[in-house]
Amino acid sequence: MDRKFAQPTPQEGVENEADSKTGSPRISTPRNPGIILNIKKSFYHNVVEPLVSSKNPPGFDARGVAFGLIIGFLAPIGTHLIALGLLRVVSRFHLGIAFAFTFVTNPLNAIPVYYAYYYMGSLILGDPEILEFERFRSLLSPLLDRTYFWEAASAFGTLGYEILLRWAVSAVILSVVFGTLGYVITYRIQAKRCRRAAARMGINYEHYLEQLKRNAQTNSDGVRNRNENMKAL
Repeated sequence: MDRKFAQPTPQEGVENEADSKTGSPRISTPRNPGIILNIKKSFYHNVVEPLVSSKNPPGFDARGVAFGLIIGFLAPIGTHLIALGLLRVVSRFHLGIAFAFTFVTNPLNAIPVYYAYYYMGSLILGDPEILEFERFRSLLSPLLDRTYFWEAASAFGTLGYEILLRWAVSAVILSVVFGTLGYVITYRIQAKRCRRAAARMGINYEHYLEQLKRNAQTNSDGVRNRNENMKAL
């Protein structure tokens, strides 16, 4: 008499397969959670958690968000980290948060975002766009493989004056708008967080900010001293 076995459904998440050597059933491992879940986890770990647990003054974190957005919208892919390093020379800000926010433009969305720059710049300058999306993508795709600063910068310059002018106009506008919004919103959120922390500690808000500034300065001096010691070795 034939015996019939029910086939497990995909929703059960378990797949019984006969092992070729032992003959015992094998339980398959669940599939990867997917790119969306990974992005959410990365965003929480690199953006939300550092802001929530920050021991820095509101302006320090707000500048990090603002500079990250400015560089993310303004600097070409592959030049973000160097651009942040140059900014760090003239201003103090949260470098980790800034670097995380540069990924507002990344290799996954760079082509459609940069084409939107090109199209927006064409409208602003009063010139109709002259390249179809597929043509623009074929021009830009090789640039995304450049991993070094000078490679990325020089390759980006080969796009030509007409494309770069339209791109630059949109990039400047968007970087200023979103950088300003990022600073204002982050400052308000972090200031509210600091006020709550000062209230829990039973101290004046301004006094609490002074403590945060001293701690930030101490940490900055400690990092500088360690770097000098490493150079001396």
